[in-house]
Amino acid sequence: MIYINEMINSIILGIIEGIIEFFPVSSTGHLIIITHYFDIGNQELNALEIFTQLGSSLGMLICFYKKIKKILKINKNKKRIIKHYIYVLLVSIVPTILIGLTFYTSIKLLSNVVHVIYGLLFGGFLLILSEIFKPKKSITNTLKKINLIQSFIIGCFQVLSLYPGFSRSGSTISTGILLGLKRSVAIDFSFIISMPLILGASIFDLIKNIQNINLIKIPYYFGAFFTSFIISLIFFKILINLLKKISLIFFAIYRILLSFLIYFDS
Repeated sequence: MIYINEMINSIILGIIEGIIEFFPVSSTGHLIIITHYFDIGNQELNALEIFTQLGSSLGMLICFYKKIKKILKINKNKKRIIKHYIYVLLVSIVPTILIGLTFYTSIKLLSNVVHVIYGLLFGGFLLILSEIFKPKKSITNTLKKINLIQSFIIGCFQVLSLYPGFSRSGSTISTGILLGLKRSVAIDFSFIISMPLILGASIFDLIKNIQNINLIKIPYYFGAFFTSFIISLIFFKILINLLKKISLIFFAIYRILLSFLIYFDS
């Protein structure tokens, strides 16, 4: 029997994931906050997080397909360019994969509102720093000009996103801007390197927690999955364009205010 309230909750979580995944405010942190107030248990939170992130990452993959295809468009240096992008992608995701696998259990224990408050605060300060100390003139204006050192440093800072509330896009976009990447390039690069990580992490989580998946709740999980997938597809262009126009300081202010609100309400 499908309970309307639980299905509504799943759809709400899917909508939030599908929208907030594009902003540097931590979609995972928001899911933890909302499920805390909805009084949803840790096991169910983990399952809902897996399915909502799968949905949003698949939506992003479809939306970024044209951009990726354009990057790899046939030209006389095609093989060299593809090899360069593979290296850049690998060095940017390997740090997060290594740390995530090594400390998987410990990281999962951090999934509560207390740690989200700290993640929101410190992640917000990084956004502010990136706007204050960014170079006056960008030195990397296209994706193909991102070098291995830049991608590795961005990848190292992406590790911070393993802490709930910090935000993967927040850590990578702000670091990219500080390293001289043009704002739009930093944003595009952030989401391109996020897709294999989010997809891989979601599948890994699903395998690790398959015994905790409640078969009775499958309709709710898929409700969250399809909602986040559809929302990502519908609002992709609008949200990305909005992100490229709004100062990161506004997102930082939102994060700091939200952290204080949760703190005084707990």
